[in-house]
Amino acid sequence: MHNTPRDLKLKCAAKRAADGSLFWRFARSLASHPQQIVPLARAEYRRRVGIVQERRKQSRTIGPPVKVSINLTRRCNLRCEMCIQHRHDRDGANTLSWYDPRRELPVADWIRLLDEIVGFRPSLYVTGGEPMLHAGFGDFIRAAKQRRLFLHLATNGVLLARHAALLVDSGVEIVTVSLDGTEAIHDRVRGQRGLFDQTVTGIRTLVATRRARGRSMPIIGLNFVISETSLAAMGDMVPLAVDLEADFLQFQHTILSTPDYVARHNRLFSTEFAASRGIQLQAPSIPPGEFYEGGIMDEHIPLLISALEGAKLQAKGLIKLSFLPNLSPAMIRPYYRDLEYPFGGRCDTLWNTLRILPDGTVVPCLHVVAGNIREQSVDAIWNGPTMQNYRTLIAEKLLPACARCCSRTFAPA
Repeated sequence: MHNTPRDLKLKCAAKRAADGSLFWRFARSLASHPQQIVPLARAEYRRRVGIVQERRKQSRTIGPPVKVSINLTRRCNLRCEMCIQHRHDRDGANTLSWYDPRRELPVADWIRLLDEIVGFRPSLYVTGGEPMLHAGFGDFIRAAKQRRLFLHLATNGVLLARHAALLVDSGVEIVTVSLDGTEAIHDRVRGQRGLFDQTVTGIRTLVATRRARGRSMPIIGLNFVISETSLAAMGDMVPLAVDLEADFLQFQHTILSTPDYVARHNRLFSTEFAASRGIQLQAPSIPPGEFYEGGIMDEHIPLLISALEGAKLQAKGLIKLSFLPNLSPAMIRPYYRDLEYPFGGRCDTLWNTLRILPDGTVVPCLHVVAGNIREQSVDAIWNGPTMQNYRTLIAEKLLPACARCCSRTFAPA
């Protein structure tokens, strides 16, 4: 990118003049759609009070989820180098029911789910694979917004341009688009030429459609996944995000492991151990091909720390930055180079998020199977024996595979 700091400030000033600040746009949206306040308030209450009390009391039955994560499909049109999702062409992938396209739920089943959960008003996180590959994607989005559910969509952006009008007109609140650098690096990371141009076109189309309709939403974010390939592009991301008129930029540290560490986890979290704790497990908990070894080496660490600090300086007054997980500079080296490092922190995901895979199977994480929405009610699954027992286990101690999961919190040792 060749924008000067002055160019970036002028672009941001022009955007704010045209669209308003992110804060006021969100405030206007809440004023126009006060039902959005409910899931946000519930999530904050659960984080600060509800989950804290339930964990302290070791409650077996807990309040309904504040977020429902919906994987419409595990199919994807990309082959990203750092992705931990199984590929259909890898051994063992087709033995997992949620990777079988023939078993994907029709949109009618997903809409029935919406009718079941609308009463406790969770937010929806719609993801994949690439969710736009599902034949019923448009119908699902419209149905969710007709029920006034808060919706956050995660996409690789390749098909975004064709769905931009749908997302704006239906009132989707947040769209996060994966973007891992400028053209050459993004296309290398994502495994195909031409993807950068398609994704950028999608983002620009969404921004233009939002402006043309005079809408405050969706909030548009970019998610940059840090890898040894994308590291060289980190200095370009703030100027690129500003140029694309994104509302926020997130730097995501990779979820990583090693074959030895995975083998140790699978030995510990075996079918026999899970059964002894009253947990149903689709073994192995981490199969071959469903983890990323990572490539950040010792020599990359100073560059990574410098790039993250540089991005904070670049972004000041221009764009909102977030980091997943949020690590201090001193935590970067052990995060990438020492899986045994005794980070503090915990995971509250089992207390706040219901994760549903494409065939309706509820899998909170690590191939734990809690039920299926075609066979059981959400409440029967959420407060069922597997979820109760799994929460008890995770409350005692995180598992080896939790070492570098983005769903947990990290604290200095």
